[in-house]
Amino acid sequence: MTDPLRIAANVASVRREIAEACARRGRDPADITLMAVTKNQTPEVLDALRLAGIRDFGENRIEHLVEMVAHTRTGDRWHYIGRVQGRQLAKLAPLVDALHSLCDPAHVDRLARPCIQAGRRLPVYVQVNTSGEAAKAGMSASGLPSLLAAVRAQPALEPVGLMTMAPELGAQADEATVRTSFIRLRELAVEHGLAGLSMGMSGDLQIAVEEGATVVRVGSRLFA
Repeated sequence: MTDPLRIAANVASVRREIAEACARRGRDPADITLMAVTKNQTPEVLDALRLAGIRDFGENRIEHLVEMVAHTRTGDRWHYIGRVQGRQLAKLAPLVDALHSLCDPAHVDRLARPCIQAGRRLPVYVQVNTSGEAAKAGMSASGLPSLLAAVRAQPALEPVGLMTMAPELGAQADEATVRTSFIRLRELAVEHGLAGLSMGMSGDLQIAVEEGATVVRVGSRLFA
């Protein structure tokens, strides 16, 4: 059963951490978007999140995205953050307000086509594997220029930033390793003239904000 008070308290706790991290770097918390990752949740959580001030929602599976988007309200913004197969792009494009996981050059044209048909321009974050972990998706730094050039050549796609997933703090990596992953993404974004940095999750969001995150993707902590 959804507990709106518990969710509100969790959201407030995360926002405090964002504010604390911003204070350490002289940043404005208003510049960071808190995205609620609603995978494994039911649509009932959406009203509780809205009451807590969240209107950005992230999904990593097409099927669940479809279920959740059916309950959308004016002002909601839907983000797709998971791996996507080429055959899913036509279905995905009309549903989301931003795609955070583009990393396959073969997907650029296939993503642009349904956007052209819908008469829209889709904001895109290119996912970069800054940790070097084989199990993680993402473009290599060396392949980033050509992929960005392909995205920029498509009027239906708007490259707004980069995304990464750092190694899991504690279980896989120490703070220095996680921070290095985020710093590398920031450096690449500056190099390529991109303002958006989609990085940081429940366990490492403070480090991500300290290193320039503009979007943090938080799931489990909001529903604990």
